[in-house]
Amino acid sequence: MPTVPPAKPRRRKGASKKPVTPLEIFTRVMQGDETITDRQFDAAKVAAPYLHPKLSGLSMNAVIRKGPEDFTDDELSALAQAGQPDSTD
Repeated sequence: MPTVPPAKPRRRKGASKKPVTPLEIFTRVMQGDETITDRQFDAAKVAAPYLHPKLSGLSMNAVIRKGPEDFTDDELSALAQAGQPDSTD
């Protein structure tokens, strides 16, 4: 009797897509996307703390070396210009 090779596992359509994150779900809901189900939203709420930690839970060692009152007018102007969007776009 001839042997039959094992069948290749079939991939489900869409299985190669990148998973949707809770933040993407929340953003879509805020934008008025009505295709998000209550079940998806509830799952995103439960999963969010595990995938997106609160920034308050992170420690940071920052030292303020110079307060705003310690900058010269020229330095403040340069900082303000650096924060402006580039007008060539």
